[in-house]
Amino acid sequence: MGFLFLSLSAVFSLLVAQVLKFIEVRSLRVLNVLVINYLVAVLISVFSTDWNGFEEQRGLIPILIHSAILGFLFIANFMIYSKSIDKNGMGISIAAMRMSLMFPILLSLVIYNEDVTTGLILGIILSFVSLLLLVPSLKKERRVQLKFAVLPVLLFFISGITDSGLKVFEQEFSMLFDESQFLSALFFFAFLTGSVVLLVRDQFNFKRKELIYGVLLGVVNLYSSYFILLALKEIPGSVVFPLVNLSIVFAGTFIGVIFWKDRPDKRQWVGLALASISIFLLVA
Repeated sequence: MGFLFLSLSAVFSLLVAQVLKFIEVRSLRVLNVLVINYLVAVLISVFSTDWNGFEEQRGLIPILIHSAILGFLFIANFMIYSKSIDKNGMGISIAAMRMSLMFPILLSLVIYNEDVTTGLILGIILSFVSLLLLVPSLKKERRVQLKFAVLPVLLFFISGITDSGLKVFEQEFSMLFDESQFLSALFFFAFLTGSVVLLVRDQFNFKRKELIYGVLLGVVNLYSSYFILLALKEIPGSVVFPLVNLSIVFAGTFIGVIFWKDRPDKRQWVGLALASISIFLLVA
């Protein structure tokens, strides 16, 4: 079942990327869409969870603090990603996010002492190489202004921290709280953070398309996180995170070719070949 959950997480994560692409194409306000997205995710999580006896459970404060920090970082990361694409270009932004998977991998191997094999190490190394090859060419990106150079750095660290936070939940809190309860809290704090920002900006209003795409994003975003948590229960994090990242980029490249008329260069095709080998090594 572990690889089924992993596959479903990759599928829903891929759908998240496609919905974000539509949002970008239609020039919608990203934060407004994200606020609706997190509200929908909270509502689905709350109504699909058994809350009986929840108030009697111990350890509420640590898990709520953990959820609040991750909720803030989740929505902050989306906003930084959007800003970085605008100011630094797609290639640099994607590279920063994808390379951040070293954080949860190191956490899994060093802190939680997951088993290390030669095949696993080779698969992880190949995954980094293939991800670097698969992102759009950095040479084609606009010159990065110094004041915006911090954005990819923030992306790298925040993406790594949020992914690591999911692994920490699986290891430290999953015996006390189920996935839906955790995601209810996490997405609530993300919704709260986004709502406060919109109120401060006096932009707490929503267009019809922002509501529609917010609902769509909320559903796929929730289940991408839900299934990766289930996968982490059964498969080592050092395998889950590179496999999900590779699957998203691998499948996303072909979807880009078919639906968005993208034209991968030779370097990206080499990256796809290496990604295939890496996936085989990680699964084996």
